[in-house]
Amino acid sequence: MLPREHYLKQTFQDGVNFPNGFEKGGLSDVQARLIRKHGVLINALSMDEVSDPTPEDQHILKVIASQSAPKSPIEQAWVKYLNIVKANQANAPVKAGKAKTGKAAKPANAEEDTAKASAGAAKKVNAEPKAAPAKKTAAGKAEVKKEATKKAPVKKTAKTETN
Repeated sequence: MLPREHYLKQTFQDGVNFPNGFEKGGLSDVQARLIRKHGVLINALSMDEVSDPTPEDQHILKVIASQSAPKSPIEQAWVKYLNIVKANQANAPVKAGKAKTGKAAKPANAEEDTAKASAGAAKKVNAEPKAAPAKKTAAGKAEVKKEATKKAPVKKTAKTETN
Protein backbone atom coordinates (compact mmCIF):
# COMPACT_ATOMS: atom_id res chain seq x y z
CA MET A 1 0.00 0.00 0.00
CA LEU A 2 1.27 3.38 -1.00
CA PRO A 3 0.07 6.92 -0.24
CA ARG A 4 -2.33 8.52 -2.68
CA GLU A 5 0.26 11.14 -3.72
CA HIS A 6 2.35 8.34 -5.23
CA TYR A 7 -0.47 7.44 -7.61
CA LEU A 8 -1.25 11.05 -8.51
CA LYS A 9 2.30 11.51 -9.84
CA GLN A 10 1.74 8.84 -12.48
CA THR A 11 0.00 9.42 -15.81
CA PHE A 12 -2.80 7.03 -16.71
CA GLN A 13 -2.86 5.61 -20.23
CA ASP A 14 -5.02 2.96 -21.84
CA GLY A 15 -3.54 2.00 -25.19
CA VAL A 16 -5.72 -1.11 -25.42
CA ASN A 17 -9.14 0.53 -25.21
CA PHE A 18 -8.04 3.97 -26.46
CA PRO A 19 -5.25 3.35 -29.00
CA ASN A 20 -5.71 6.82 -30.53
CA GLY A 21 -6.01 8.63 -27.21
CA PHE A 22 -8.88 9.38 -24.85
CA GLU A 23 -10.11 12.34 -26.88
CA LYS A 24 -10.60 10.29 -30.05
CA GLY A 25 -12.12 7.47 -28.02
CA GLY A 26 -15.16 9.45 -26.92
CA LEU A 27 -14.00 11.61 -24.00
CA SER A 28 -13.86 15.39 -24.07
CA ASP A 29 -10.53 17.20 -23.69
CA VAL A 30 -11.29 18.03 -20.06
CA GLN A 31 -12.43 14.48 -19.26
CA ALA A 32 -9.32 13.06 -20.96
CA ARG A 33 -7.09 15.32 -18.87
CA LEU A 34 -8.87 14.27 -15.66
CA ILE A 35 -8.59 10.58 -16.55
CA ARG A 36 -4.87 10.93 -17.30
CA LYS A 37 -4.28 12.72 -13.99
CA HIS A 38 -6.46 10.60 -11.66
CA GLY A 39 -6.79 7.25 -13.46
CA VAL A 40 -3.86 5.52 -11.74
CA LEU A 41 -5.17 6.64 -8.34
CA ILE A 42 -8.71 5.44 -9.09
CA ASN A 43 -7.43 2.04 -10.23
CA ALA A 44 -5.35 1.74 -7.06
CA LEU A 45 -8.40 2.72 -4.98
CA SER A 46 -10.53 0.08 -6.67
CA MET A 47 -7.89 -2.55 -5.87
CA ASP A 48 -7.61 -1.28 -2.25
CA GLU A 49 -3.95 -0.32 -2.64
CA VAL A 50 -4.07 3.26 -1.31
CA SER A 51 -2.93 3.69 2.30
CA ASP A 52 -4.58 7.06 2.96
CA PRO A 53 -7.81 7.45 0.96
CA THR A 54 -9.73 10.71 1.43
CA PRO A 55 -13.52 11.00 1.78
CA GLU A 56 -13.60 12.00 -1.92
CA ASP A 57 -11.72 8.79 -2.74
CA GLN A 58 -14.26 6.78 -0.75
CA HIS A 59 -17.09 8.50 -2.64
CA ILE A 60 -15.66 7.61 -6.05
CA LEU A 61 -15.59 3.96 -4.96
CA LYS A 62 -19.30 4.25 -4.17
CA VAL A 63 -19.88 5.83 -7.58
CA ILE A 64 -18.00 2.99 -9.28
CA ALA A 65 -20.12 0.48 -7.35
CA SER A 66 -23.29 2.32 -8.47
CA GLN A 67 -24.14 3.10 -4.85
CA SER A 68 -23.99 6.86 -5.36
CA ALA A 69 -24.38 9.37 -8.16
CA PRO A 70 -21.26 11.03 -9.59
CA LYS A 71 -20.85 14.56 -8.22
CA SER A 72 -17.43 15.77 -9.30
CA PRO A 73 -16.14 16.09 -12.86
CA ILE A 74 -13.57 13.34 -12.26
CA GLU A 75 -16.31 10.95 -11.10
CA GLN A 76 -18.36 11.76 -14.19
CA ALA A 77 -15.33 11.30 -16.43
CA TRP A 78 -14.42 7.96 -14.81
CA VAL A 79 -17.97 6.63 -15.17
CA LYS A 80 -17.93 7.63 -18.85
CA TYR A 81 -14.50 6.00 -19.26
CA LEU A 82 -15.74 2.73 -17.71
CA ASN A 83 -18.86 2.77 -19.90
CA ILE A 84 -16.74 3.19 -23.05
CA VAL A 85 -14.40 0.36 -21.93
CA LYS A 86 -17.35 -1.96 -21.24
CA ALA A 87 -18.92 -1.11 -24.61
CA ASN A 88 -15.61 -1.78 -26.40
CA GLN A 89 -15.25 -5.13 -24.62
CA ALA A 90 -18.84 -6.09 -25.45
CA ASN A 91 -18.27 -5.27 -29.14
CA ALA A 92 -14.88 -7.00 -29.31
CA PRO A 93 -14.78 -10.11 -31.51
CA VAL A 94 -14.62 -13.42 -29.68
CA LYS A 95 -11.35 -15.27 -30.15
CA ALA A 96 -11.48 -18.66 -31.84
CA GLY A 97 -11.22 -21.62 -29.51
CA LYS A 98 -13.29 -20.11 -26.73
CA ALA A 99 -16.92 -21.12 -26.78
CA LYS A 100 -19.44 -18.52 -25.71
CA THR A 101 -21.81 -19.68 -23.00
CA GLY A 102 -25.40 -18.59 -22.69
CA LYS A 103 -25.12 -16.75 -19.38
CA ALA A 104 -22.08 -15.58 -17.50
CA ALA A 105 -21.94 -15.91 -13.73
CA LYS A 106 -22.55 -12.58 -12.01
CA PRO A 107 -20.24 -11.43 -9.22
CA ALA A 108 -21.60 -11.22 -5.69
CA ASN A 109 -22.05 -7.45 -5.90
CA ALA A 110 -21.76 -4.57 -8.32
CA GLU A 111 -18.62 -3.22 -6.62
CA GLU A 112 -16.72 -6.42 -7.41
CA ASP A 113 -17.88 -6.27 -11.03
CA THR A 114 -16.78 -2.67 -11.49
CA ALA A 115 -13.54 -3.16 -9.57
CA LYS A 116 -12.70 -6.15 -11.79
CA ALA A 117 -13.47 -4.15 -14.93
CA SER A 118 -11.38 -1.26 -13.67
CA ALA A 119 -8.54 -3.56 -12.63
CA GLY A 120 -8.75 -5.43 -15.94
CA ALA A 121 -8.41 -2.17 -17.83
CA ALA A 122 -5.38 -1.29 -15.72
CA LYS A 123 -3.73 -4.67 -16.34
CA LYS A 124 -4.23 -4.30 -20.07
CA VAL A 125 -2.79 -0.81 -19.93
CA ASN A 126 0.35 -1.86 -18.11
CA ALA A 127 0.93 -5.03 -20.13
CA GLU A 128 3.82 -4.81 -22.54
CA PRO A 129 3.07 -5.61 -26.17
CA LYS A 130 4.53 -8.81 -27.56
CA ALA A 131 7.16 -8.45 -30.24
CA ALA A 132 6.11 -9.56 -33.70
CA PRO A 133 8.15 -12.39 -35.22
CA ALA A 134 10.89 -11.23 -37.54
CA LYS A 135 9.90 -11.28 -41.20
CA LYS A 136 12.28 -12.51 -43.84
CA THR A 137 13.30 -9.97 -46.39
CA ALA A 138 13.75 -10.64 -50.08
CA ALA A 139 17.51 -10.71 -49.57
CA GLY A 140 17.11 -13.19 -46.72
CA LYS A 141 14.88 -15.43 -48.82
CA ALA A 142 17.40 -15.36 -51.67
CA GLU A 143 20.16 -16.33 -49.26
CA VAL A 144 18.13 -19.29 -47.96
CA LYS A 145 17.37 -20.39 -51.52
CA LYS A 146 21.04 -20.09 -52.44
CA GLU A 147 22.02 -22.27 -49.48
CA ALA A 148 19.44 -24.90 -50.44
CA THR A 149 20.67 -25.17 -54.03
CA LYS A 150 24.30 -25.69 -53.12
CA LYS A 151 25.49 -29.22 -53.70
CA ALA A 152 27.33 -31.13 -51.10
CA PRO A 153 31.05 -30.90 -51.65
CA VAL A 154 32.45 -33.74 -53.74
CA LYS A 155 35.43 -35.52 -52.36
CA LYS A 156 38.23 -35.74 -54.81
CA THR A 157 40.19 -38.91 -54.74
CA ALA A 158 43.80 -38.99 -55.61
CA LYS A 159 44.14 -40.94 -58.84
CA THR A 160 47.42 -41.54 -60.37
CA GLU A 161 47.50 -41.51 -64.07
CA THR A 162 49.83 -43.83 -65.81
CA ASN A 163 51.31 -43.04 -69.18
